Amino acid sequence: MKKTCPRKAIAAGFLICMGCVVFLKVGGGVAGSVLFSAGLWFVVSMDAELFTGRVAQDVYDPLQKLLMLLCNLAGAAVCGLLAGLCLPDAHEAAATLAAGWGTQTVWAVLWKSVMCGVCMYLATSKPAEGSRLPHVVYGVTLFILSGYAHSIALAGYAAIAFGIAWWVIPVAAVGNALGSYAMKYLLTGVLAKKAEEKGK
Repeated sequence: MKKTCPRKAIAAGFLICMGCVVFLKVGGGVAGSVLFSAGLWFVVSMDAELFTGRVAQDVYDPLQKLLMLLCNLAGAAVCGLLAGLCLPDAHEAAATLAAGWGTQTVWAVLWKSVMCGVCMYLATSKPAEGSRLPHVVYGVTLFILSGYAHSIALAGYAAIAFGIAWWVIPVAAVGNALGSYAMKYLLTGVLAKKAEEKGK
């Protein structure tokens, strides 16, 4: 079993929050969604440990995954608080976004986070061949433009806004895990078959 590296997990949260910042600075939309994906691309390419990308991996036990999540949240919080203090326009945009999440029902947040977990599994799983970059860009753009809930990104927005309905974040983390495990279950046979065919 692998052990979570706290430094890599904190870095992952920090990088995701950098994606939140650029999304807010450009006013969201397609451009913001594509630019947000830079945060996840650096997570993947630098081998940082992101809960939403690794929660379905069997090489970590539950306690290591929890540690990863907590370190991700810490990294996102540090980056977000600094951004909120230094970038007033990003703070105002994040406050508007955070207020919207506070009006959601638990079931809405759970469903949106499950769907985000599906997107994150697709975005971070290593393809049988070719670059991982299209997976990252399309996966991130899909979950953002669909309005799905990414637990670490929500923590980043919360920190930038100096507050959010905090119950949203643990609910989103649970949903992200469920969505990732579900997609892994559905695709494991397909991915294994492709790997086997490639090896022939």
